[in-house]
Amino acid sequence: MSLEPKNKLNIAMICDPIGSNKSGVVVSTLRFSKLLKERGHHVIFIAASSEEHRKNDFFEGIKVYHYRSLPIPKSDGWRLAFPTVNELKKVFQVEKIDVIHIILPMSGAIVAIKAARALGIKIVAHSHSQPENLFADMPKFIQPTLNNLWNKYLMWVYSKAESIIYPSEMAKELLHKLNKKDQPYTVISNGINLKHFQKMEVGDFYERFKIPNDKIKLLFVGRLFPEKSVDTLIRAMPFVLRKNENVHLMLVGGGILRNKLEKLVETLKMGKHITFLGLVSEEDKILAFNACDIFVLPSLAELEGMVVLEAMACGKPIIISDTEMSASRFFVNGNGFLFKTLNPESLAEQTLKLVNDEDLRKKMGEVSFQNVQNYDIHKSVEMLEDVYYQALKGPDVGHL
Repeated sequence: MSLEPKNKLNIAMICDPIGSNKSGVVVSTLRFSKLLKERGHHVIFIAASSEEHRKNDFFEGIKVYHYRSLPIPKSDGWRLAFPTVNELKKVFQVEKIDVIHIILPMSGAIVAIKAARALGIKIVAHSHSQPENLFADMPKFIQPTLNNLWNKYLMWVYSKAESIIYPSEMAKELLHKLNKKDQPYTVISNGINLKHFQKMEVGDFYERFKIPNDKIKLLFVGRLFPEKSVDTLIRAMPFVLRKNENVHLMLVGGGILRNKLEKLVETLKMGKHITFLGLVSEEDKILAFNACDIFVLPSLAELEGMVVLEAMACGKPIIISDTEMSASRFFVNGNGFLFKTLNPESLAEQTLKLVNDEDLRKKMGEVSFQNVQNYDIHKSVEMLEDVYYQALKGPDVGHL
């Protein structure tokens, strides 16, 4: 089967946590799906059921098929979907699906692959999973073994696809060397909607969230999970404040470590210097980026780091961990500094370079804004379309 680029496609996105989670992968999937829909394609989601979504429904304008599920322990709401092969075959036939897009290699993906193979539907797999994220809170001695097993599992899943998508060159370097089939692949950034994330006035943001507007504000946005290393940022604050008391830290996001991190703040007597904003709306998240002076990401592992792009689009300088498992470190290019991973004093030292120099903050913020222009999500969507069309031109496939 061969389609010309003008043909509109019916696409099934396989992403178990859609509808019950606001993780980066879910946000990215929604953004791509909405833009694909705007371009005339028909998109559906295959996802897990939850307390809020027990039946098939629409999520932000996209049709979702929800299936029986089980919760993943210590995942802050993630669930595994368990459709049957026949159930998905029926959906794919009713929806006249042309392409299956595996977003996450979870239980729903395994069943979707079997159903797609039975119907001769082409598959594209997206690299959104990193073992360093999954096993960050496991004992150190067992992490290498778990990481190796997970990577082997990823390659088994990805081997069933006609093509693989990596969100960054680093993601490709980490995983493609494990690929024995040497499949076609494309590096496609998650991208940023530059019309959505931009410089703007923050209105009553400070008042609503009780943020002191006369301070130099640091910002973290992300899940409060072990791999994000938010405790490193909190522990850096006393070192920062010893040199400059005019600093306040804003933490946006929720997760399993919220209570533990709040206790750490209390122990360090940092309560008046750190504010937990929790989960916020998309609109307030954009305002948070604009309300800050410096964006900090201490994360131990990132296959790209959309929040860094979002901060850059709002014209902010960045401070990023130099860990080799984070692609976000490559965004530092004349617009910020790297610090030594898990080292609060190093983080404080690099942060103070910007805290103590307003002109440098402005200069590096402008560089961020210029650099991010290369990551327009509309370009990413065009590349994604090309991957679909190329997959459809491939040879017919048989059963799994």
